[in-house]
Amino acid sequence: MAYLFSIKPEYCTQIFDGLKTVELRRRVSPKIRVGSLMMIYETMPTKALTGAAIITSVNAMPLCQLWALAEREGGIMREAFFNYFQGLENGFAISLGSAIRFPTPVLLAEMTEEYGLQAPQSYREIPDHLTAALLRHGQILAGHQRSDTCGGRQSDSGLLRLAAA
Repeated sequence: MAYLFSIKPEYCTQIFDGLKTVELRRRVSPKIRVGSLMMIYETMPTKALTGAAIITSVNAMPLCQLWALAEREGGIMREAFFNYFQGLENGFAISLGSAIRFPTPVLLAEMTEEYGLQAPQSYREIPDHLTAALLRHGQILAGHQRSDTCGGRQSDSGLLRLAAA
């Protein structure tokens, strides 16, 4: 199963650069499971599906514990974190692995016209047939390579296996 998440461009850049490995959310559906594919929609001004990552864990935790994790892996400043979670006692950490940026972004207009998808306010489920089509559109199924943290090249077989399923 795949999910389309709306994420601000500055956080997307951090995800694709390997600096942000945890996506923070106020609420998460219990349907989101380890091994699911997170399709990453970059909000304004980009307005495009720009990449994907594998969800490696989903954890609810008290904000003090969540902040300790977010400070290291969430790519967010303390004030922004506590403003985002204002009024809550708990939040969610979605850990990400194998994040890749698409060679060809799928623009919002293309998502809407070709695939019938609107940009979600937070996130939404994507049917499997649309997931494969979006990955093809982004050229992920065409043997895309990603950089590892040491500057070498390696195939992102985890995303390819998910897309082929």
